[in-house]
Amino acid sequence: MNNLTKRAITGTIYVLSVIAAIFIHPICCAVYFLIISAIGLWEFFNVAGKKNIVADRITAIGLGLLTYSCILLLSQGEFQTAKRVLAIAIIGVIIIFVNEMYRKSENPFTNIAYTLTGVFYVAVPLALTNWIVNFNGTYSPMVLMSVFIFAWCNDTFAYLTGMKLGKHKLFERISPKKTWEGWIGGFVFTVIAAFIVSWFSDALALADFIAIAVITSVVGTFGDLTESMFKRQMQVKDSGNILPGHGGILDRFDILLLVIPAVVCYFLIRF
Repeated sequence: MNNLTKRAITGTIYVLSVIAAIFIHPICCAVYFLIISAIGLWEFFNVAGKKNIVADRITAIGLGLLTYSCILLLSQGEFQTAKRVLAIAIIGVIIIFVNEMYRKSENPFTNIAYTLTGVFYVAVPLALTNWIVNFNGTYSPMVLMSVFIFAWCNDTFAYLTGMKLGKHKLFERISPKKTWEGWIGGFVFTVIAAFIVSWFSDALALADFIAIAVITSVVGTFGDLTESMFKRQMQVKDSGNILPGHGGILDRFDILLLVIPAVVCYFLIRF
């Protein structure tokens, strides 16, 4: 089986799994992104380990899952339970600092920094999917689905436009293949996608779908570059190999790790 076929099959399964998780049931959605968070954290710490960074991965994954649970509970209005979970998460942060004293590492604060960065870079954005899908107090799957649609649209058309027309490098130092022409193509088609999504869904006003599309295209580009910067520093091609032909979970969710928090900020300001 050639790489193109692998990419097509894996990509189809990935897209269908996201659609199914979001639309089948709120519990499916919460559990799906919880699992993605755990895998993403494991990949992040594996990549960091390539440069002899010894993150406290077990405590960090536990902290990430606690943070995820706290945001999930807040999105559902369970404030009292969320406060208790937050208290346990804070204890987890303290444990990370204390553990490092006993590990006798040459670079303890580097380990601590990467441990906490993994939680905030991976677990928090994926946990915020629950906030987006419940932003108005009711479960609104199309709102979260639109973010993924725009991310996929931007990624696909940026690639296709860049392949055909790309001449001017966007950020050559970090990602030599990305071009301004590719970014413009992704931006235009993502905004067009916002009109199409709005035509089929009344979950949000057209202006809000367009705003999310613009945020996805602009912030998503930096999300992609951020993961490229991380992998370039660690001198790895992919974050993992769980998705044949695509790499790891972080390679598929890189755009969304910055887009999701940005969309949440938009909703907090807008609504």
